[in-house]
Amino acid sequence: MSSKFAYDELLSYMGMHKLPKGLKEAYDLYEPAEGSTLIERDYYESLLAPYDLSEDKKIFLDRTLDAIEADEKVLFFSKFFVWDMCSMRNKYDIDNYTELVPSVLKGYSEAYAFIILLACVPVSELEMKRRGIPKEYYEDIPHRMLRDQLKRYKETGKVNVEDMPWKMNFYTLTIFLLDRFLFIPYGHGERFRLYRSKKTGKVVGLCEAGCTYDAEGQLLWWGFPDEAEWHITGHSEPKETDGLKNGFFYIDRKAASPEIFTTTLTETEESVRGYYMNPLGYTENRTVTLDKKEYDQVLKDGDWLIALHIPGGEGYTPERMHKSMALALDFFAKYYPELDMKGFWSSSWLYDERLRFILGDGRNITNVQDLMFRYSDGEDGSMLYVHLYRDMNNPLETRECSTTLQKEAKRYLLSGKRFCTTGMMILTEEASSGKPYFSAEDKDAWNEMTREYNLKI
Repeated sequence: MSSKFAYDELLSYMGMHKLPKGLKEAYDLYEPAEGSTLIERDYYESLLAPYDLSEDKKIFLDRTLDAIEADEKVLFFSKFFVWDMCSMRNKYDIDNYTELVPSVLKGYSEAYAFIILLACVPVSELEMKRRGIPKEYYEDIPHRMLRDQLKRYKETGKVNVEDMPWKMNFYTLTIFLLDRFLFIPYGHGERFRLYRSKKTGKVVGLCEAGCTYDAEGQLLWWGFPDEAEWHITGHSEPKETDGLKNGFFYIDRKAASPEIFTTTLTETEESVRGYYMNPLGYTENRTVTLDKKEYDQVLKDGDWLIALHIPGGEGYTPERMHKSMALALDFFAKYYPELDMKGFWSSSWLYDERLRFILGDGRNITNVQDLMFRYSDGEDGSMLYVHLYRDMNNPLETRECSTTLQKEAKRYLLSGKRFCTTGMMILTEEASSGKPYFSAEDKDAWNEMTREYNLKI
């Protein structure tokens, strides 16, 4: 295995589809790894040992690994996949690999992606050791996914990997649990920028030119040249289950008015003028001009942020978020000093300002919202629907609700309204101070739009 196979030859031989962008270019940089094993057996056995797999299920995984290592071409490409997944090119990309199902493995193709992810763990552990990261920070990371993956395998017999991009974070030891929240490096690539006033400290967000929004300021399309405008054309999934409307019906709702607007951005040496991003989670259909003598740009394309993810359970409070963010800033400054972290990013159904209509002020969800600069990132209400009602195919009318949030969200949706997943930023300054991003004027603008489009029930 000292020389490479041709990329197209391997691709054809493996019989794989839906591979990441730029994979061929990465292959050209790959220096082949020596050896006839994908993962050392002792390490492989230690990863699976805690889960007490039945003999037949364990044998199936063993034979999948044997089949990979017995085929020179499959082993070669598999080692390349592991190298690529663990490389900086993909390490912090949340939307890269989607599936790995090589037809050449025939009956063992279903387990291939899982075996590849297992092989990422020892490679990534070497990187942890190189950085001097103590073992307690990463030893349980892959097991946060293994526990669910193997529970599903034992109960259903299914071992294929669902949501590959998310689970890669754990097997490549890229994501860290610090107190209450999970954190991972993230490169800012959405089409907006943030400025801060030297006089007041207020942070102002401006969209890049070419972003399209609906009448309620929810993003329809970022305007990337190679991005399909599916946000504007809508969804095609079935909207009924057993004759009753399901989640696809409720997330497909549009703004109350058909009006849309597209952003512009004008910049000179003295000023920048663009569409105002209201930090309550939407973009206003108006422009503002910022004097560069007063406003410094504090977030631009390509800047590093720390992505924040929310595990289930208790402790979703402003206090725990502040504590966790402080730990994250210290951790990445110490162990990833090459990444100049500007703050935090996240996207969640929990950040939607519409939840305040049904929960009111002073609740954990709304209190945490108040810490954030929120913005529309083009997502619909599917994340909320799945979290509250388990499956998009579950009809809402007949869905039993046990919590107040489930009941009130159901009432809101049945009244003809919609929810929207929202993105958020918390820059390092506010991560420490807790100062809110929104002003009284921002609240007034939101309340005015609420009345105009009858967003409340």
